[in-house]
Amino acid sequence: MAGVQTLPSRQRARVLEAYRGRGHRNSNLWLVYSVKQDQDLLLHSDRSLVHWLTFLESDPDVTGFAPIPDELSSVLNVGPAAAMVLERKDRQLEVHLVASGAPELTTVETHGGPAKVRVIAPEDLQARARLAVRWLKAIGYAGLFRFKDLTPVSNQLTLAFTRRWSGTVNDLVDDLAGLNRAAILAGLVKAAIGGHVELDLSSHGLCGASGWKWTRWDER
Repeated sequence: MAGVQTLPSRQRARVLEAYRGRGHRNSNLWLVYSVKQDQDLLLHSDRSLVHWLTFLESDPDVTGFAPIPDELSSVLNVGPAAAMVLERKDRQLEVHLVASGAPELTTVETHGGPAKVRVIAPEDLQARARLAVRWLKAIGYAGLFRFKDLTPVSNQLTLAFTRRWSGTVNDLVDDLAGLNRAAILAGLVKAAIGGHVELDLSSHGLCGASGWKWTRWDER
């Protein structure tokens, strides 16, 4: 139908609109898919990307996050693109400021209640830069299957997790030899982001030798 934008064209339009709105500042824009939120996110700098990947998306203790509201942005004197409100498993709220220096306030009031303010400094992000790249590539597998039903794969993975409790990606591929390897990796990444398994990307990217550990039963 003429005049109807496809999803990729809408995404490009969003990026272009955001770029124009920034006044052509010298920083990168990232359009990414969040497994945890099941939606696209537009991140306004490399720092925001590293923060999202390593402090939010891949942290199993974080259950959700959202951009800082305008009224809270003015209270903290920070741009909305450089801050996030997040909730942890214990329902505690935090506000992350991607900035330098100490925060003027240590706690603020949000719509969900009081939140602790934490500054994520450039050196914190630099220390996690390589890890962020590894998670970005790993999340790409989940993005490939965004609009496909991974329930059968997830069910088979859960059986493999509970039989082994720990192992490598190659172990899972061997156990599930009849399944597509990329689908297995997508299911593993989703399970890690959901906090069901620990996925070790500390020394290298996602590959056959990457280690994992089942943690679901730790919640009992």
